[in-house]
Amino acid sequence: MNNKDFFSNELIIENDFLVLRPLNKSDISKIRTISFTQELGEFGARVKNDNDLLEYFNYCLSAKLNRELYPFIILKKDDEKPVGITMFGNIDFHNRRLEIGWTWIAEKFQGTRINKICKKLLLDYCFNKLLFRRIEFRIDVKNIKSQKAVEKLGAIKEGLLRNYNIKSYGESEGTYVYSILKEEWT
Repeated sequence: MNNKDFFSNELIIENDFLVLRPLNKSDISKIRTISFTQELGEFGARVKNDNDLLEYFNYCLSAKLNRELYPFIILKKDDEKPVGITMFGNIDFHNRRLEIGWTWIAEKFQGTRINKICKKLLLDYCFNKLLFRRIEFRIDVKNIKSQKAVEKLGAIKEGLLRNYNIKSYGESEGTYVYSILKEEWT
């Protein structure tokens, strides 16, 4: 597979509990119902009103068209209620690696097993369907909750990228790089 084929596919990744499907413009009303709270980390700092949400959706959909990010909406399978958004990025088919990230989960689902279930679905897809060798996560040094979450999945902290990003809330002190290799994933 290559980037062109990958981004032209409508990927559906699911189990008995969750469905991850490509984010589209019509999902904005669903996502609106779980937006506009500071408990959503970077997304919450960035998306404070309807104009911000529209700008965020345009960014996500444009990034997909440009083959930079593949955004998914996360839905509960039983009632199709929105849970959040997650993405594939930095996709490199030649070296068989990508990054999972840009994830945010609705406040009412935080602290549940939803994020873990979602990440496991994505990891299984990457390792077993795409046959990738390496999956990365990049997490802000201040985002302790996400660091602990990927560590529970078995991700290894590889290092710190100093002054790596400027977030919507200001300059970041750095970003940790985590990874899971195919042979480490069970």
